[in-house]
Amino acid sequence: MKLKFAVLCLASLFAGCSSLQTAVSRQQEELKSEVEAVFNDLVDAAKAGDIERYFSFFNVETFTALTADGSAIGTFDEFRERVCPQLESVERYNSLKFDPVTISVLDASHAVLVNEYSAEVVLKSGVVVAASGAGTQVWSKRGGTWRLVHVSDAIKR
Repeated sequence: MKLKFAVLCLASLFAGCSSLQTAVSRQQEELKSEVEAVFNDLVDAAKAGDIERYFSFFNVETFTALTADGSAIGTFDEFRERVCPQLESVERYNSLKFDPVTISVLDASHAVLVNEYSAEVVLKSGVVVAASGAGTQVWSKRGGTWRLVHVSDAIKR
């Protein structure tokens, strides 16, 4: 009888753990979907040349970056000053692809997105430029909104 009771207790415990793991997995998938959606919105803003919308995805108070040339950027304003001229020089994107994109959820309000990209842009000067590389983005969710707190990138040679 005691053995039967112990087995039932263990089975109940494992069922509870399994249920908890399922709930955690479901929450992680939901958070990944949220980050993926906001990343896609960021990409759409870049493709549309909507610089203000593009920058609206960044946390201006805590943002940092590491550039492909090895420069560390400590403020959003410094990042914006560096990136604005590049964004403003683009006439249109012939292509912009991100593959693969991997999102790792750290907790309910932090995630890391890692991707590889390839792009072909037409500059306002008419020059066509192709580039490929990889990037890392750290996203933080505050007040129900995901914002970028850090980016780093690398260019493939």
